[in-house]
Amino acid sequence: FGGGGGAFEGVGNVAATGEAATIRLHHSFVQLPELGEYTPRAFDPRSGYGAMSFADYSAPLGEDMRQRFIRRHRLEKQDPSASMSEPVEPIVYYLDPGAPEPIRAALLEGARWWNQAFEAAGFRDAFRVEMLPDGVSSHDVRYNVINWVHRSTRGWSTGGSVTDPRTGEILKGVVTLGSLRWRQDYLIAEGLLSPYANGDEAPADLAEWALGRIRQLSAHEVGHTLGLVHNYYDSRLGRISVMDYPHPLVTLDGDGRLDYSEVYDVDIGEWDEVAIVYGYSQFAEGADEAAELRRILDEARDDDVILFTNQDINIHARADQWSNGVDAAAELERMMDVRRHSLDRFGEGAIRAGRPVVTVEEALVPLYMHHRYQVDAAASLLGGLDYVYAFRGDGQIPVKRVAGGAQRAALGALARTMRPAELEIPAGVLELLPPRPPGFGRTREMFPRYTGPAFDAVTPAVVAADHTVSRVLEPSRAARLVQQHALDPSLPGLAEVLTALVDAVRPEANETLYRTELRLAAYRVLVDRIMALAEGASMPHVRALATRKLVDLRAEMAANPPPERDAAFVQLVDRDIERFLEKPSAPYEVPGTPNAPPGAPIGQPAMDWLARDAWTAAGPAGWATAWLGNAPACSADRENF
Repeated sequence: FGGGGGAFEGVGNVAATGEAATIRLHHSFVQLPELGEYTPRAFDPRSGYGAMSFADYSAPLGEDMRQRFIRRHRLEKQDPSASMSEPVEPIVYYLDPGAPEPIRAALLEGARWWNQAFEAAGFRDAFRVEMLPDGVSSHDVRYNVINWVHRSTRGWSTGGSVTDPRTGEILKGVVTLGSLRWRQDYLIAEGLLSPYANGDEAPADLAEWALGRIRQLSAHEVGHTLGLVHNYYDSRLGRISVMDYPHPLVTLDGDGRLDYSEVYDVDIGEWDEVAIVYGYSQFAEGADEAAELRRILDEARDDDVILFTNQDINIHARADQWSNGVDAAAELERMMDVRRHSLDRFGEGAIRAGRPVVTVEEALVPLYMHHRYQVDAAASLLGGLDYVYAFRGDGQIPVKRVAGGAQRAALGALARTMRPAELEIPAGVLELLPPRPPGFGRTREMFPRYTGPAFDAVTPAVVAADHTVSRVLEPSRAARLVQQHALDPSLPGLAEVLTALVDAVRPEANETLYRTELRLAAYRVLVDRIMALAEGASMPHVRALATRKLVDLRAEMAANPPPERDAAFVQLVDRDIERFLEKPSAPYEVPGTPNAPPGAPIGQPAMDWLARDAWTAAGPAGWATAWLGNAPACSADRENF
């Protein structure tokens, strides 16, 4: 339950006391269905389902021993010959009565979206969502449930199931939704919009923004319990699946005003219908089921309705979490425009009247990091691949490399995020941030600081710049850059990428002292990342190129002495590089710094974004692996953008 002050300290964060705890267990002895009553459906990696598998040692020689089936509920037509029929037994989910209004209505609505997907599969009223009856335990295996739970910090919402291990039949779906999600979305909206001109407004559109996310969340997690995996594909049709992680779509209109009229989608997506049709359609007697299933996926592919899931992010050109659009570089540029628009207008209007002014920091954090996940998407173009799950004979080209122009556009957009003009916090915002008052102490949701109780105007830039550099110089991406340039010299290599990053933090004309400090902080982040790459990358050529860049930086500093305002900082960097090159097995250690606000909290302490030792301990994967860890296979409250 936690550590430190007591055995139940973690419980004490959400309960009256952590000194004692009562644990209630619900045991179920479940009789599995009779074999033969349910017909398993074949798994296809393009289908969007999780697979259960086993080895069949009776398989003929030359045939695949591994038998793979999808996980799904049992659903049968009353009239198998009809194109549209009522089910023998509908799939019914029950909502936790503890969910309050208006959240309850949003959860019901979002979950019920799935009924239209089942209609596409030929079932009328096959999927229902009702309130859990009084006296029924949510742990009862006979009931599919949607639980509404409270946590002390933002955490994962999940969709799981109890499954027959012999056939893949889902016996019970279990959705668990965290109650802090809609509050976090409301905070994101407050940061972007600064909606409280007078301080006493209660903007209905902000509440609807947050409720729109709750509808999506409900549909998403129920989708997992229907058997579906994530789909992060950026289709030319737009938002095609509730199984994606949706980023709030906020744009600038022609008059320079924020438009959030389509902040979240309001229905099931094209992919969701395809997946349910694949998994739940009941084919006519005598039909070639394998051929019908292939046809469903082939027709969807022709419409650009396809699947790419967790293992495809960070390498596929169009598979990204928390992103919009099909051009990741252009979308990052657009989001940086939105972010700067809102930062330049940010102020007391982000909080209600009567609150301590310093609490604008809570809304500043997600606004300042608004571009966080689009950085991930744009970085995936560098050394990225455009591939499909091809099968022999289907005529598909299995893999292509992302075009050089697209990669360089992404590199330019990523470099923009490191420039002092983008990292700068307006002076008017800094004037609103004194030390925290009693009763409103700092939390893990706030930026770290080198400056003690005083707000630090530089460490947010360190956090943002490192987020970019860590994604670009991730060791496996660096290795792909080396290889792609060797295979096709027209594509950017690691050396070109390193040069572009260094160019992004060069001095600018008429630079203010504040921007100088931001630039030097970003430069330090970059040098430390290059040193870590030179030491820890698995590919020798990556280590060689990173080491060469460090040598070049020292030579440049010697040939072009910095101005006096930069001299002390640059001299320290030069000495640190020298020490590293002379003793690469014992690099200079930077003292640890305060924890930073999390992006993907899952209940563990927040990772220290500024501590170099955390990245070193994580090995070649770097800070990103150390901080993010192994993400659960479901939706997270990561929207601290």
